[in-house]
Amino acid sequence: MKKITLLIAVILIQFNFGFSQCIRTTQYPTSVVVSNNLGLAQTIATCNYTSEYASLSGLLIGSNYIFTCNISGVENYITVTDLTNNVIAMGSSPLTVNAITSSEVLVNFSDDAACVSSTGCHTTTIQILLTCPVPTGILVSNITNTNANYTWQPGGSETSWEVLVLPSSVAAPVASTSGIPISGTPSYSSNDLSPSNTYKFYVRANCGSEFSPWSGTTFSTPLANDNFANSISVSCGTTYSSSTATATLDEDSAPDGYGADMDAPNVWYSYTGSGSVQSVTLNLCNSSYDSSVLIYTGNSGNLTLVAGNDDDSTCGTLLSTRSRVTFTSDGVSTYYIAVEGYNVSSVGAFNMEVTCTSVTPPAVLNQNCTSALAVSVNGTDVVSDNSFGDSSSVQPSCDLFGVIQDVWFSFVAPSVSVDCLVTNGTMTSSNFNIYSGDCATLTAVTSACNSNLTTPTTESLVGLTVGNTYYVQVWSNASEQGTFTIKLTDSTLSTNNFNSAAFSYYPNPVKNTLNLSYSENISDVSVYNLLGQQVIAKAVNANQSQIDMSHLTSGTYMVKVTSNNQVKTIKVIKE
Repeated sequence: MKKITLLIAVILIQFNFGFSQCIRTTQYPTSVVVSNNLGLAQTIATCNYTSEYASLSGLLIGSNYIFTCNISGVENYITVTDLTNNVIAMGSSPLTVNAITSSEVLVNFSDDAACVSSTGCHTTTIQILLTCPVPTGILVSNITNTNANYTWQPGGSETSWEVLVLPSSVAAPVASTSGIPISGTPSYSSNDLSPSNTYKFYVRANCGSEFSPWSGTTFSTPLANDNFANSISVSCGTTYSSSTATATLDEDSAPDGYGADMDAPNVWYSYTGSGSVQSVTLNLCNSSYDSSVLIYTGNSGNLTLVAGNDDDSTCGTLLSTRSRVTFTSDGVSTYYIAVEGYNVSSVGAFNMEVTCTSVTPPAVLNQNCTSALAVSVNGTDVVSDNSFGDSSSVQPSCDLFGVIQDVWFSFVAPSVSVDCLVTNGTMTSSNFNIYSGDCATLTAVTSACNSNLTTPTTESLVGLTVGNTYYVQVWSNASEQGTFTIKLTDSTLSTNNFNSAAFSYYPNPVKNTLNLSYSENISDVSVYNLLGQQVIAKAVNANQSQIDMSHLTSGTYMVKVTSNNQVKTIKVIKE
């Protein structure tokens, strides 16, 4: 931009060892920060009068620079001084200054060594001339709460290096005396870092008479409780807010369970008993990511899993991947709490609300398989309650994501087919599964696992062995506990309110096609073999239907006919 007012320079001609130095009193432009871009000339001004000086900062002490000032290709005269006008170098443009001794300089311009001034628009530039290579391949490793290791690749002509570790908000320094000199193998370690902070590691080469520019990389230290050994003690009635964004994985060999795997960056807390038995709840519903939580007792490398949770559906529709877990403190032991994510990429901010209540004895005694309550298969409702139940060691296949409170029932199969009906009372969400075998070697009955039920639900069991004992597990999590009823019915004797007088089927035995007819709409038909395997499933939605059984092998089959949510089970022989 062309200047409007003619600037009158005051020219001071001095003699220093036989050379002129031209010191100016009019500044243009205002202060300029040198970028130190390798191989690129930085423009100081495009309309600089030779009666002026420029103020520059950010130069690399010990590095080489070249200054130019010309108009229409005609070079001029340059004097470089420090801030108190002590001459650093002077001469005709382009002027090279080797191993500059100040990070801030004044650059004075004139037409010649006689300090002649002119008012034409001159272009002035500065360019760094480096022969000292810039360190590359900077790597920060073994980052802990307070320590980190650093390595980098040398260029080949260094005599030593200077390093700095600074908060990331602090700019790289320019003074050569601000670095920490090191020599030998290009590596460095720091042990004075603070947890949960962001730093920048800087390194530059010292080539004896010249420094390279600073090179740097940013890194963050994890939280103070990133490691098991530094777990933070928690207390009841307190909410703890933190994040796993900078955490690392600790105690990877600890047991997995309750739907949670110890495979994600974690932070650690601990809870020590109050002297009396307590029920302790950790609520992480109000968190920003897919969290999970695991509770252990024991020591590092030898932990015992007590409880855990990955997803708690009661956290809310949009928070179903958050966690909540309740465990029982014996009043004496220390419990270690690992807060992590669903997998290695699941990290973020979380809130953990800790609440404690006195332990109330379970509402019923049948807390495990060995104490199962025997129920008759007679169509009678049995009222039960899983409130304040023990945490189960048997994790059903359809509910793998947290600690469950279960109660147990047993029955002796009077026939090959039994219907099990579970109806919610105050239990807000019920779940049930059926097992064969004995309590030491339970085997889940195929397709009998039911979860997250809010309405009465019947599981029709087929292929049972008459006279064998079977076990029913009914459960919920702590926030859904309450009353329910269970009813067992021999489906070969009962019609479940199905109007048998209005139902017919033929032929039996059947060779190819089984004909079904009912006074009301038949919604669907299922056929099972005596192993309990479903071999035919057909949607009907009519009061008559034909079932093609021609492809089945000869034998006995159980046919379930459903109408208006009522089930009729019949035994059919296939020829």
